[in-house]
Amino acid sequence: VLSTLHTNDAPSAVTRLLDLGVPSYLIHSTVLGIMAQRLVRTLCTNCKAPVEIEQSTWDALVGDFKLPKPAHIYKPVGCLECRNTGFRGRSGIYEMLTITPALRKLITPDTNLANLTKLAQQQGMQPLVINGAEKIAAGITTIEELMKVAPPLELE
Repeated sequence: VLSTLHTNDAPSAVTRLLDLGVPSYLIHSTVLGIMAQRLVRTLCTNCKAPVEIEQSTWDALVGDFKLPKPAHIYKPVGCLECRNTGFRGRSGIYEMLTITPALRKLITPDTNLANLTKLAQQQGMQPLVINGAEKIAAGITTIEELMKVAPPLELE
């Protein structure tokens, strides 16, 4: 288990390992999965306030993933419980890349990160920003908090 590898997302860990000199055959035989994680501030449940979200804003956030737009999202307000910050604690957002046989075939010394990411998403990998959007829809965090820590979706 590697506990820390500085990359923007899970698929980038493959190219980072290659850049560090790890041969592709070792990645094939030893890596089963890669998880990227980030922390976002959690809205204070005592004072968060609902706000409307435009469909265009939501669509720009989730891209082709077609998550349904929530009726409303929440914004921080501030109270004595959260020391007027609007936030209390942190929550994780995650991206899990499972190395499938099809993905293994793409891991070569000259791996194309865009192709690797595209195939991973086709096979069910949910990008950090999508996991974060689910947390926004659930009222856990804000779009602004997510944008601080997660790379935006690549538009084709």
